[in-house]
Amino acid sequence: MEKNVEKRSGISKAQGGLVVCAVLIVILVVSNVWFYSELKDQIGLRARSYDGTVVESQYTSSEGAETPFFFYYVKPEEQKFGVNSLGNELEGLKWSRQYERGLFDCTEMTAYLERYLENHGWHTKIVVGDTPFGSGRHAWLLVETSEGEYMPVESTKIQIVLWSAPNYDNYRVYDYRFETIVEALSYSETAFDWWTVYTQ
Repeated sequence: MEKNVEKRSGISKAQGGLVVCAVLIVILVVSNVWFYSELKDQIGLRARSYDGTVVESQYTSSEGAETPFFFYYVKPEEQKFGVNSLGNELEGLKWSRQYERGLFDCTEMTAYLERYLENHGWHTKIVVGDTPFGSGRHAWLLVETSEGEYMPVESTKIQIVLWSAPNYDNYRVYDYRFETIVEALSYSETAFDWWTVYTQ
């Protein structure tokens, strides 16, 4: 009789353990589903339609800081200015990977260079529009070189597009402008994801 009581007690403990495991699994699944939906909402990965105007992002700087990319920017306290200073910042930089259309092209190069410049004290915007020097679509940077004044930077060549350049005015015309990588990813989930293909 004692053995039967011990056996029943062991079975009830096992059943209790199974119930606890089942509850933990349900909690884990629910929290993962919630986290995924929150992540998707924060990043805002949805396509936007082009209506002929420059599209501004729907994110504010405080919302952008709450996204999973909070670690992406480590900006110095002081912002840098000056066309010559920007030229010095870019001098000597070169891509360790060759341009490859559809894999590591103007969008990834622009996103990478935007992060680099932001983390070195430059206020930088990613822009997308018709190619300033031919046909097709293109991405490049606008870097603030004085209060409210921006100079275009051709990311594929890592160089400033100076006023004397034949296509300078074309770099001032674009369709989309993004303040952060999160905003760029809301335009295209895969075009600006340099971290999937580029290592320094």
